[in-house]
Amino acid sequence: MARQIIDTTTDHGTYKGDPAKVAFEKVNANDAELYGMVTGVAALGGSNMLINCGLPINQRAFAGGALSAGAYGYDRWKAGAGGCNVTINATTGVFTHTSGPLQQIVEAPQLAWGQPLTISVENPSGSISVSVGGATGTITAGSGRRGVTLTPSGSGNMTVQLSATGVTYSRPKLERGSAATPFEHRPVALEQLLCQRYYWRSGTFASANYLGVVYGVIPNGGETRATVCLFFPVAMRVKPAMTTFNPNDSSSSTGLLIGIANVAYQSIDYDSAGIYQVNFASAQVAGRSFIFKVGLDAEL
Repeated sequence: MARQIIDTTTDHGTYKGDPAKVAFEKVNANDAELYGMVTGVAALGGSNMLINCGLPINQRAFAGGALSAGAYGYDRWKAGAGGCNVTINATTGVFTHTSGPLQQIVEAPQLAWGQPLTISVENPSGSISVSVGGATGTITAGSGRRGVTLTPSGSGNMTVQLSATGVTYSRPKLERGSAATPFEHRPVALEQLLCQRYYWRSGTFASANYLGVVYGVIPNGGETRATVCLFFPVAMRVKPAMTTFNPNDSSSSTGLLIGIANVAYQSIDYDSAGIYQVNFASAQVAGRSFIFKVGLDAEL
């Protein structure tokens, strides 16, 4: 809709400009469009303090099911004490929470500690015990969006935990305030970048293939090191822990492939900008290329 201008000058004889009713109708129409734009902009970032709550981002190719305590499955979601068993449907986003505590750690949220926060889900088939920064409550079963408001005390990173037995639900949301509001769908590209701040891998590790390999070349004969540049899609939270994988067999034990041979390396030094120095166990032949896949973990 084009902006509606309130006329204040046209002479109508007994009055000038738009009558009050017409003027206020224009104001309401302009305001309605502005509020709609604000809602749309807000949805890009969203009020949800949790990440990966819709159709799941799944860089680790987790098949769903059992997770040991502290292990991550779907991006940003890990098992709490004692482990858990959870599957997220890749098509519908429905969580099937078979057992145990499922956690996500929110990185140092602003204006959250000491304030009312509402955690909610959609269509829980049973009760869900929740903990937000140590404050506990229960989301009861029912249709639609259902939640509970808690006020956590503390500081720093905030652990959010959902515990259930044989319960289905979808679209978890943690937001500031005392009311559960509708779920906001972030663009997939944004959701993936939010996940990649904490975890990123260069390729699929589930099977032997050459998709997403990191490539380097031995510069000079007799060298025991080589430099590789790898650019992350987004700045990671901290310098990540690294795991290398051989694309020939998806094994983390050999790591590198030169030509057709698995080659051991002593270490790989790197910085947060993605500049790698691969240190080999023995001198290598000049001009030979090497490839590997890499997993980078900066999870909380």
